[in-house]
Amino acid sequence: MPTYPTPFMLSQSLMPNRYPTLSIAMLLVGLSGQSLADTVLLRNGDRITGEIKNFDEEHLIIKPNYSPKITIERSAIKSFETTQNHYWSINRTLHDVSIQYSDLDGFVLVNNRQTPISDLVFSDRKSDSEWRYSGSVEAAIDVTSNTKNTQKLHAKGDITAETLQWRHNLKTEVRYETEEKTTKRNTLEAHYSLDYLISEHWLLRQEDYFQEDRLDFPVRNYYAALGPGYRFWGIGRDKLDFVVTYNHFWLDSQIFTYQLNAWATTINYKQYWFDGVLETYADLQIAFPDTPTIDYISDSTIGLKYLLTQEIYLSFKYDINETQTPWHTTRDIKYNLGLGINF
Repeated sequence: MPTYPTPFMLSQSLMPNRYPTLSIAMLLVGLSGQSLADTVLLRNGDRITGEIKNFDEEHLIIKPNYSPKITIERSAIKSFETTQNHYWSINRTLHDVSIQYSDLDGFVLVNNRQTPISDLVFSDRKSDSEWRYSGSVEAAIDVTSNTKNTQKLHAKGDITAETLQWRHNLKTEVRYETEEKTTKRNTLEAHYSLDYLISEHWLLRQEDYFQEDRLDFPVRNYYAALGPGYRFWGIGRDKLDFVVTYNHFWLDSQIFTYQLNAWATTINYKQYWFDGVLETYADLQIAFPDTPTIDYISDSTIGLKYLLTQEIYLSFKYDINETQTPWHTTRDIKYNLGLGINF
């Protein structure tokens, strides 16, 4: 039986093609997806839209769709907005929140509450107590072909475990030197520090240090220290800490044992340059013992690392150890060029 067109079929055949309608719907979905992007308002009136990749105590890094990553100084930001939930550190406490613009310069709305931008740090952690581990291992060998046939080996390890409030750091070094098949130096060092981060800037540090010279007459010296510190910057990888501690020293050998107390000040500095390709660092400490026979004891390390790849780097380290007494000054200077691996 033949099939005749119905009024509904005729109306459908007279309607425009439905594909343009579908294309418009897809376009609207795409536009709504773009509206989910993060947006930063600058004090000069500019507006940058993209995805926030990092926001530390100094810079905000955003990746627009149309260009490489853009780095913006905190001081240039008026406000910003992200409709996607991220983990943000607010006064060193993690919150999974979305953030909206604020009419106040230098503020954002977090859960409809005015919050200073200076209190915010972007975090890739999932909880306040989540541990983050990092470290490096490096070695340097110096073989000098001369009349004394000198050979030097220097190996170093550094590991850090931290949460938003606790930071453990362990450093170890081994130095071995021979000259004409005679051992001139065989030294082992270990340094452990524990920081409790009271606030964004204030911390409490406990330190332990051990050194042993394994020659014919082994000599061991170690100290324990405790005191407050202030972090000028450094929630991210960069840092500048100033710490004051009260130290107790022990010096032990087969001939004598000696103990003394001292006040000490320590500066720890680390900064990354050129998107992390170059790292400069310094650890400086000076101690003032409570004995008239020693004016001060200083221990300084200055160095840099250059990344060859994401894991492999070249390093240069310069050490100066000095002891000043009323009669003379003893100074030990060491430097080495090494190859290391980050993990």
